[in-house]
Amino acid sequence: MPFFSIILPTYNRASFLKRSIGSVLAQTYTDWELIVIDDGSRDHTKEVVTSFKDPRIHYFYQENAERSAARNNGIARAKGEYICFLDSDDEYLPDYLMVLNQFIMGNSIHEGFIVCGLGFDSTEIHHKKPLLVETNSLVVEIANQFILPTQSCLSMSILQRENFHESYRIWEDTHLWLRIVAQFPFYQLSEYLVVQHRHASGTVREEFNRVQWRTVMQYLDAIKNLEKQYGYLFQGQIASSFFDDYARDKIKMFLYRSRQNRQLVLAMRLCFFGWIRYRSVYFIAEFPKILLNYLNIGLHDN
Repeated sequence: MPFFSIILPTYNRASFLKRSIGSVLAQTYTDWELIVIDDGSRDHTKEVVTSFKDPRIHYFYQENAERSAARNNGIARAKGEYICFLDSDDEYLPDYLMVLNQFIMGNSIHEGFIVCGLGFDSTEIHHKKPLLVETNSLVVEIANQFILPTQSCLSMSILQRENFHESYRIWEDTHLWLRIVAQFPFYQLSEYLVVQHRHASGTVREEFNRVQWRTVMQYLDAIKNLEKQYGYLFQGQIASSFFDDYARDKIKMFLYRSRQNRQLVLAMRLCFFGWIRYRSVYFIAEFPKILLNYLNIGLHDN
């Protein structure tokens, strides 16, 4: 029974797997298993994974069902006391699991959600994502600042009760984190121990480089689902208007990105949608910016 089970979902990312799996093999703490869930890849993912002969590495193939289903599949197969996640294009620094283990054992943590600091693009960690401000509402902090699966570690007992929502391929991790932080102890390590590698084919970057209407609608639907199905968990922790305000801000976010991308039709559609839903002068003010951006006349950063 390993102390840590690491879940690595992947889809057509064979070129990144040597780095991500190699970062697990380089861990100074060795009581782990790595569960690679191949979500229907059509490249040589299987060959790359099975080229590693360490018996702690387990490969499973599933028909493509998106990353939430892949992560849940990995959780169901895991045997560890604590579950960590690793995206296939990211990596751990060598002491990640050692620091986690020392923190868990040193503080006698029996159940909890633990995150560490996240760096970008280089193992030298020159660029750091800001840590959460724990004196603020953790629900609001996580909703606004986001936590990546790669920087997350949770006790198995929590994930036996709360899983990733398989209907969503965007905001699915935050949907889960907010449910968890509303119910269970949360801990943040100040050490920066994991690295996110940003690249043109990254899922989030692709979604922002070319915004799609269905992406926006799924994002809003995920927010509404959390409010309707799990709103009772947040009573007394957030303002009653939180979810409505949050959805409005996400419409603004996608509107900004679509006009920056000069996606004229989509930006106009989002502007009209936002106006109908919120009657805010913000959306009226966006109309000329959309046209000017489309014509490549200033205002690109406003």
